[in-house]
Amino acid sequence: MRRLALCLLLAATGYVVAEPLNLKLLTEDYPPFNMPLPGGQIGGSATDIVRELLQRSGIRYSIELLPWLRAYNRAVMEPATCVYATTRTEQREPQFKWIGPVAETSWVLYARNDNPRVLNNLEDARNFRLGGYSGDALAQYLIARNFDVDLANNDVQNVRKLQAGRIDYWATGKYSGALLLAREKISNVRPVLTFNTTFLYLACNVGMNDQLVSQLNDTLRKMQKDGTVAKINAHYLPD
Repeated sequence: MRRLALCLLLAATGYVVAEPLNLKLLTEDYPPFNMPLPGGQIGGSATDIVRELLQRSGIRYSIELLPWLRAYNRAVMEPATCVYATTRTEQREPQFKWIGPVAETSWVLYARNDNPRVLNNLEDARNFRLGGYSGDALAQYLIARNFDVDLANNDVQNVRKLQAGRIDYWATGKYSGALLLAREKISNVRPVLTFNTTFLYLACNVGMNDQLVSQLNDTLRKMQKDGTVAKINAHYLPD
């Protein structure tokens, strides 16, 4: 019935419905929101929320894990394609149709334990080299404010650069940073400053029908109200 209702909605809004809508979902390795699991599966809190959202909406989908820039650019260019979990910024706003938020996180600077400096605010890091990765909203935020950002291809490389002393601080998400350190078995790195809170979305190609976007946002709000989102987050997010 859900799929029939969706087909009727798409027919009423000008979509060709010979085949049901099949979304291509693209994401990156950014735990705990999206990440590879044993057996080639893709999981994470944002992944599980998006899966439940599309299942309730009767929408078929596939999920592919890619480097962030490739996933992002494909979602910009390819119809019926979405990328998650995507920070919503002023620069990105016109590039997508937005569904969410599906997650919330904080931005943090990490330092090695042998770094004695005390950072009271982000400006205190002005004269130091920060590690970010290409295409990431956090890195773009710092670059726009004229910080010295050394860009890597992915966040795992930043952990290693911090270990090697090639950067002074590593700029990353609160949860993803902690989980990457645990995954890499690194114990001599600590968070030293939390400086922003951001929301993450399912960002879809601008060709997606507005009424469908509205329907998905309505369904997501129902998931928030009925406790589904909180239950999924409790499974993945540390206290």
